[in-house]
Amino acid sequence: MEDIILEIGYIKIYKPILIDEGEGYFMRATRIDVGSFNIIAIEQMHPNYGYFTEYMLWIKSFHIRKWKSTPVIRASYNMSLERFLELYPQFKSIFE
Repeated sequence: MEDIILEIGYIKIYKPILIDEGEGYFMRATRIDVGSFNIIAIEQMHPNYGYFTEYMLWIKSFHIRKWKSTPVIRASYNMSLERFLELYPQFKSIFE
């Protein structure tokens, strides 16, 4: 993924990926690289809210070689990266 929208020194912010799931539901993935850390924030928009709220975080670094999840809402608990990308294949490029 090379859609960098902002780069300041050792910090890179990538263009978010937005998925329209229909009926007012959206998922958004935003990646930021800070030094040796790669962080992906996953957010969800519910039609009753009208704004994005936290869903889960993914982190990888030099010593954390595989993406590790940090669940926030119940639907994200015990979610492997493989399962997450089965549900949201549009996000695959942001993990590369």
